[in-house]
Order: sequence, then structure tokens, then C-alpha cells
Amino acid sequence: MAEHAIYIVFLFAIGACVGSFLNVVVWRLPRGESLVTPPSHCPKCGKRLKWYDNLPLIGWLKLRGKCRFCGQPISIRYPIIEGVTGLLFTGYYVAFFMAGIGPCPRPGDPRGGWGAGFMNMPDHWPVYTLYLLLLCVLLASSLIDAEMYIIPLELLWFIGAVGLLVHAIIDTPRTPGTLIASPVAAALAAGGALGMLISLGLLRAKVFKHSFADGGPLMEIDREAFEREKEAARREGKEFEYDAPEYTPAQIRAEIRREMLFLLPPLALAGLCALLVLFVAPAARAWAGLLSHYWLSGFLGSVFGLLIGGFVVWLTRILGTMVFGREAMGMGDVHLMAAVGACLGAGAATVAFFLAQFFGLVLAIYLLATGTKRELPYGPYLSLATAFVMLFYCPIAAWLAPGLAGLRFVLGRLFGIDTGV
Repeated sequence: MAEHAIYIVFLFAIGACVGSFLNVVVWRLPRGESLVTPPSHCPKCGKRLKWYDNLPLIGWLKLRGKCRFCGQPISIRYPIIEGVTGLLFTGYYVAFFMAGIGPCPRPGDPRGGWGAGFMNMPDHWPVYTLYLLLLCVLLASSLIDAEMYIIPLELLWFIGAVGLLVHAIIDTPRTPGTLIASPVAAALAAGGALGMLISLGLLRAKVFKHSFADGGPLMEIDREAFEREKEAARREGKEFEYDAPEYTPAQIRAEIRREMLFLLPPLALAGLCALLVLFVAPAARAWAGLLSHYWLSGFLGSVFGLLIGGFVVWLTRILGTMVFGREAMGMGDVHLMAAVGACLGAGAATVAFFLAQFFGLVLAIYLLATGTKRELPYGPYLSLATAFVMLFYCPIAAWLAPGLAGLRFVLGRLFGIDTGV
């Protein structure tokens, strides 16, 4: 118990320091400012802060929430984020290493080990670190999304790349949270990734065209701000230079068809590779031999999660937009769930996406009851659902397992193949 106490105190301190850095990221990144220079300073008077003013939690309390130079208040958001990040570091430590709640112990066995304390810090700290890095990225992305209705893609690309690298290095059949892929899933991942590279090449060569190249349709909150600025310029007799693009439902559907075209190569090559593994015996044997290397099967399992996590949201975006004639979800949400899939896997990312609506339901009901008309950024709810799934995916997967097994059996009998992925 003493060892756990030392870890908890140490991790809270580290988490609070990371939270202090996240404050910098949340403020500077969406404004295009450097995360390194200039050093920390008061946003009101611009004076550089003393090093001891930057101590997480302690600095704000010692200053009583005011700048020592100009006396202007410092937002309470800073110590809150530092404290929340520290609690995330300690809370997930307690869950993973003391309560045994967290990543599943091995693929195909969501029940074994859950709640049995199967993780230990000396052996499994890389998994814990990856999950905490993902939580930090999701926290920063959610704060930015809630305030500015944008998700910085750089953060998501970073954690997605880290997820791919970590799973290629550490995954074995006994690693908690392992994403080692079956032959079919790995084939889908390889084909889908190759198809994605082809689509990106065609996009760069301008064979494919970007959707909403001149800017997407304005959201309600952006439209209100746009109209206010336009009216203020009119009253002052100034010319308002920027004119927001307007899209009819037909034009929006035409733009979204470009995204459908972009997805055709990944889908076609993923299906082709899977069929080769299923029906061509020499190809299946050669593929199984390659996947005996855990670095490759772990990497492709992470790729599979990335592709499925992004595709589930992208498909929802496409279908919702085609049905309603308005942009259903932002591409930032696609990138977010792709990053989640690279770290947690295809199953966890899919479950998190469908659970996210329940986290937004309470606020949506409140807005409906009060008559408030405001579009909701979906990123924070995806992040909350992901944080939940990190802890409880194993029992959810165990509950879903019989239904999925029955579906695989039916599909196998129907097409005469083994559909296990």
C-alpha cells in the first residue's frame, strides 16, 4: 500500500504539471502561437511570470487568483485544469493497478482479468502512459472545441502516430490492451491504409477535389457573429469585405459526394485484401507467417482501429448530410475517433462513438427545454465517452460478445467463410 501511495502522490504532481502545459496548449494552439516562446506571461499586461508563479495549483492560490504585476484576475480555469489532469493521472492509476479496471488482458477474451488486478506498474507502464497521453489530448481538444468549435488536428495526428508506434513496440498476446490483429482484420487494415494513401495522392494531384474547398457552411454560432460584424460595419459606414459562402442542400450533397469518392479506393482495396486472405490459400498462409511477428500484427491492429474509428464517424457524417442536406458532423470528429481507434482499437472506438450521444443527451434536453438554439460541439462528448470506455470496455465487450458471435456464425454460413476479425 505504501508503494501505491508514493505512486499516487508522484503521479498527481506530474499530472498537475502536464495540466499546466495543457493550459498553454489550449490558449496558444488555436491562435497560431508558439507553445515554447514567449515564456509564460500575463495575458492582460504581458509581464513575464516568475517561475514560482507557474507552480501548478500553488502559484494561483498564492497569488489569490490575481496577477502580481497588474492585479487583474487570472481565470480559475487554470488551476481547475491542473487539478483535473492530476486527478486523471491518479484516478486511472487506481483503476488500472489497484482495482484491475481497464484494458482487456488479451484479444478475444474481454472477460478474463477484468477486476482481477492484472496490471502492474513495472511491466505495463507503457499502456498506462499511452492511455494518459490520449486523455490529455482529448482534454485539450475538448476545451478548444467547446470554446471555439474547432479541433486542432495536430494534436490528433500526434497521438494517433504515438498509438501506432506504441502498439508496434509493446503488443504481445498477453499485453493488456493489445491490438494484435487477426489475419482478416490485418488484411482489411493493410488494404485500407494503402487505399487511403492512393486517395491522398490523387487528392494532391488534384484528381480528387477537396469538399467545401471555399469553407464549409456556417454554424449557427458563427452565422450570428458574422451578422453582428456585418451590421456593425454597416452602421459605421465601412465596407464588409468577407462574404460567407452560402450552400443550398443540393450543393452540400454535391460536396459530400467528393468525400464518398475519396473513400472508394480504401474500401475497395480493404475488401480485396480480405478476400485474398479468405479464399486464396497460398496468400492466407504467407499472410499468417508475416503476422507471426508481433510488431506487424500489433501495428496493423492499431491501423485497423484508426481506420474503423474514423470510418464510423465519417459514414455518419456522409449519411446524415445526404439525408438532411446540411453538414451533419465535422471532419475534426473523424480525426478524433481515428486517433482514439489507433490507441484503443476498433471495438473500443466504435463503442465510444455510440455512447457519446448519451453524454450529450442531458445538455441537449436542457437546451431544448430552455428554447436555446445552439449547435453542440460533439468533440467533448466523444472524449467523455472514450474516457469511460477506457475503463469499462471489457464488460461492454463481454455483454456484446454473444450477439457478435451469432452474427459471425450467420454470415459464415451464408457466405461459406470464416468471418472472424
